Order: sequence, then C-alpha cells, then structure tokens
Amino acid sequence: MKDSLTSAELVQITGSAKRLPKSVSGLKPTNPAFKVVNSAPITAPYHSIIGNRGKPGSLAKSPDGVVPYWSSHLDGAKSELIVPGPHGSCNLPQTIAELKRILRFHLRASGPPRATVAQTGY
Repeated sequence: MKDSLTSAELVQITGSAKRLPKSVSGLKPTNPAFKVVNSAPITAPYHSIIGNRGKPGSLAKSPDGVVPYWSSHLDGAKSELIVPGPHGSCNLPQTIAELKRILRFHLRASGPPRATVAQTGY
C-alpha cells in the first residue's frame, strides 16, 4: 500500500506521511480520509439497514454496539430500516425481508426480464 500512495495521499488519509491506514484508527470520526470520502457524491441508488440494540432513549442514542446511528445514517438513501439487533444483524428475519424487498424493487425498476439462453461447453 505504501508503494502505491504518495506521501501527500498518506497525509490526506491518515494525517501522517509515515503512517499507513489501519482498521481501528481508520474508523475514527476524526480520520482525515472521511473528509475526502464524504465529499464524493454517491451516484448509485442506495439503501440503509441499521441495527439498534434497543437501549432507552432516542434512536441517536441507541447504537448497534459498534457504531452510533449518526455514523450509519446516510442522507439520500432510498430507504432506511432500523432492525432490532446488533451491528451484525444480517441473519435477522427483518434484515432478510428488507433485502428481498430492495432486490425486488430494483428488479421491477429495471424493466421486463430479458430471456437468455444458457450455453454449455459440451
């Protein structure tokens, strides 16, 4: 990674030309890379499924156990669903149902299905 990034790019990403990005420090809200990433527009449609462990108080104060709600929420999402569970709530029935809903929505939006013929190498 160090060979593929210039010193200026490392400074922009990590705050230092001598420090490589790491997973934990890379996720801090003060990470300079977020300014760069967050300034780029998202041009594809996107949806959010956010875990909530159900702690008392507002949604903003009830995180998924890894990141706070404000870090998970993206303005401009086509939809946002809060599921009752932790950060890794991929196997919850609500999450699976929402993924199916999103996939069906985008399949309908893409137009009628096109017929394809599978060919084998035999």
